[in-house]
Amino acid sequence: MRQGLLVVLAVSLVMIAAGAVAAGTLVPGHDGRHDGDNNGYPDAGKIVNGKYESVYAYDENGDYYWDLGDGRIYSTVDSIEDLDAATLTVCTYQVQYRGDFGNDPYMDSGWIINAINCVGYDPGTYLYLMVHKTDPRYTGNPDWALWGDWEYHVLVESGTGNWVKRFAAP
Repeated sequence: MRQGLLVVLAVSLVMIAAGAVAAGTLVPGHDGRHDGDNNGYPDAGKIVNGKYESVYAYDENGDYYWDLGDGRIYSTVDSIEDLDAATLTVCTYQVQYRGDFGNDPYMDSGWIINAINCVGYDPGTYLYLMVHKTDPRYTGNPDWALWGDWEYHVLVESGTGNWVKRFAAP
């Protein structure tokens, strides 16, 4: 359950970061890379590098506090301090990306890395690398598909041994 939730959050962070651009907030790395037409999106064909951080905290009661790192907060409580301290888990996300946004708010190609470190009641460390079909690491395996032409390339999850869960092309 915990790992599935973290995967969903990791993917959501990428999509929300793209949504931040649509809402007029440039994702870090976009500054100065748009075409001057004031739409805020990088030109098609321009590769953008970026990094941002986010914090997701939750408790066993089902409450959560999610700071997306750009001023937006989604939560069922007013602060992390309002979560049940006895079952509190705090996860920090470091998201790195490189790709082409194609003059719109969504990454059209490239790669995304989510490094997640959770402490507290439900500790763990996770690393997810997602690649677009234009990346040479893309395999096309439907078992690792995310959305559209994106798939997982590497899934590293603490507590499952020291092996990288990686799908090799058939």
